[in-house]
Amino acid sequence: MSSLPSPAPIALIAPRLDAGPAARAIQACGELLGPAGYYLAAAPWHSAATPPRLEALRPVAALAIGPLEDPALRAALVALEIPVVETWSAPARAMDSVVAIDNVEAGRMAARHLAEKRYARVACVSADNPWERARRESFISSVAALGLPVVADIVQPEAQQLNDGRMAFLRLLATNTIFDAVFCTSDLLAAATVSEAHNRDLHVPQDLAVLGFTEDGSAPQWVQGLTTLGVDAAELGRRAGQLLLDRLDGEQPAGTQLTLDTVFEARLST
Repeated sequence: MSSLPSPAPIALIAPRLDAGPAARAIQACGELLGPAGYYLAAAPWHSAATPPRLEALRPVAALAIGPLEDPALRAALVALEIPVVETWSAPARAMDSVVAIDNVEAGRMAARHLAEKRYARVACVSADNPWERARRESFISSVAALGLPVVADIVQPEAQQLNDGRMAFLRLLATNTIFDAVFCTSDLLAAATVSEAHNRDLHVPQDLAVLGFTEDGSAPQWVQGLTTLGVDAAELGRRAGQLLLDRLDGEQPAGTQLTLDTVFEARLST
């Protein structure tokens, strides 16, 4: 009786597995890798036990959700001499290959849209992670270049639940500044901003325009008519999976960088 060969592990390195965009990307990537004889292996790789755990797993490659910034983790992966694909944002120094969102261009597009709509005083709400940081910084610099004042800049330490987004919007209101438009750097922040604005009898877009960034399409479903920039997280996962396969087969060299185009969807919220 013949037996099928055991699938080979690819280390999955992600801060969280339950975030909507990450989950969609991981599922799409796994669906591509499975038929090729690989599986994604998730574990608390950021712990102090990382080097021996990775060595024991003997992964043939690694997929990172976000750039790899942990020095110990980077050193452990370098020691394994395997293909590594980092996603979501381009790191300052890539370990191997990258499938990224053009977060800088997204910030520019957000600034241009609000300027074209003639909003006079804009605010930004973001979370403290590398990809949203890049969107935020690009938005603020682009708005300044267009001659618009950024009257408030709120960075929420963590934004994993709608309540985190509501807290960010309340922090924005607590600045006691006057603003007529807000750029939110994620689905969750945009949905929470619109929800909390409605709770306070603020009408969108009459009193406050809201522009969001979507990675899994959820914000427009939560908030009908939400204007968004964004990408498809599942497509990102598929591209990352294909790049992993190409690196393992020797069809793509180390240093390959792919960038997903940002799509703009104008709706009623701006």
